[in-house]
Amino acid sequence: MVGLSLLAVSMKQFLFALPVLIFVGGCTSAGRIPPVTPQSLSASADQSVKGQDFTWGGSILSLRNLKEHTQVEVMAYPLDDNGRPDAGGSPLGRFLVDYPGFLEPAEYRSGLLLTVTGPLLGYTDGKVGKADYRYPALRADQLKLWPKSVSTFKHKPNMNFGVGFGSGGYSSIGIGIGF
Repeated sequence: MVGLSLLAVSMKQFLFALPVLIFVGGCTSAGRIPPVTPQSLSASADQSVKGQDFTWGGSILSLRNLKEHTQVEVMAYPLDDNGRPDAGGSPLGRFLVDYPGFLEPAEYRSGLLLTVTGPLLGYTDGKVGKADYRYPALRADQLKLWPKSVSTFKHKPNMNFGVGFGSGGYSSIGIGIGF
């Protein structure tokens, strides 16, 4: 009889603990896979990712209109939740954008931010100053030029005045002024 009651208690503990264990087990993760960046591909020249789509963004460094396409050199930056490059972040290397057609240099000028999505075409060897550099190159299936952000925050000084009374055995008056 004691054995059955002990078994019943153990079963109750098990049934209570099971949902907790399932919940806690669901909170674990296998770790975060780091994103593939232009910098990592430049260093490895990994051919296995050729043809895969990537979404990268950054600041335009230069633009060259060629006979049937335009080549844009970009300094990559992390993207925010909207896909806009965060130029305040750490640079993630350089990459080239191959756009099939003409891009107006006056519109796509140096310093503006863009985001591009497309397949990795391969690698192009070039120079940054006198240093050799291997650029990963994306075909621009989607290209987004971001407008210069204009801060809409304007601080207006304001003054608040408040008076308070208290009770509960104690009397007091408070005055506050805020700017």
